[in-house]
Amino acid sequence: MDFDAVNKLSIAFAIVVFCIFALTSFLVASSLFYAVYKERKLRIPSAMLVLNLCAAGLLVGVVSGPFTLLGDVLQLSSCESSQFSYLKSYVEAFSMSIYFQALFLIAVMRYGLALCGEKLCRVSMKQIGVFISLTWIISLVYAALVSFYEEKGRINFTAYPRGVAAAQFTFLGLMHFGATFIYGNLVIYFHQKKDNLPPDFYSIDSSSRRIAERTIRVSIKNIQMIALLVGTLSACHLPNLVVLVTAMLTGQLSHKAKVFTVTLIHCGTVIHFVLYGYLNKRFKRIIRPMKDRLIDRVTNRKRRRKINEFLPPSYLSTSSSGISFNNSRDTSELTRSKLAFLYR
Repeated sequence: MDFDAVNKLSIAFAIVVFCIFALTSFLVASSLFYAVYKERKLRIPSAMLVLNLCAAGLLVGVVSGPFTLLGDVLQLSSCESSQFSYLKSYVEAFSMSIYFQALFLIAVMRYGLALCGEKLCRVSMKQIGVFISLTWIISLVYAALVSFYEEKGRINFTAYPRGVAAAQFTFLGLMHFGATFIYGNLVIYFHQKKDNLPPDFYSIDSSSRRIAERTIRVSIKNIQMIALLVGTLSACHLPNLVVLVTAMLTGQLSHKAKVFTVTLIHCGTVIHFVLYGYLNKRFKRIIRPMKDRLIDRVTNRKRRRKINEFLPPSYLSTSSSGISFNNSRDTSELTRSKLAFLYR
């Protein structure tokens, strides 16, 4: 192990960070997979794209991460062989390609749903399966070409072929800036809907006004979510493209810069899991009861459950004399917190 090139403290810190992100990615992605397996209503095209993103994130964090840790952080002498370097470059290029394409597919899907609606932008499960399969096939070919020409054009440990860096920047930049451009158009679209009030907004009836106010609230929430997505893309993925541009211009690739950008991408995968999965209404309906059950098991707490909590209030009661209405406030209400018990 070459301790002269990299500090011992930085090596220990990098190992801890990689392990934390790998474990977090595995736990979050597993919960999303389990939610789709548990609930059949989640087996829809948009949820399949989220699962594709989870699989890509697992490739980046769990499969590609150890290769980066062994080859670029620890710099073991056994990792300097041509077979290991070829396998390392292939796995890294394949996982990055899958991940960036998964983000681009989700952006395209959301753009179509926002502008055209679910009726006009109707995509079947077979079509989504075809699109996802195409991205994996493209990634296989892309990773093979990158690893072959990278191993062929590398002179020493820090040298990096300029043509390979240019090809990587073109392909990954197309996915990254394409998704950013799509989200930028969505921000403009929702901003126009937010500002486009009816001319007689303050004179129309209450029902129409509530609909217009709800449209404004939904547009504001969508703009906030898109701002989080674009901020994550810029902060976590843009440095990787900057490193590729530097390698394209200089022909050298700093391993410290590469480790830093890979760590940011691992952080971006976890954030995208939360944004696309845990903040999704369909996923929250399944994940929230799972979280409650896990907390109950860890804290060894038992909640008292009554049958009446699961039933709506009964205001109509029958008797021998006739029909009477019960308007007492003691009847239990079917709230969201009580509905969560139904999934236990």
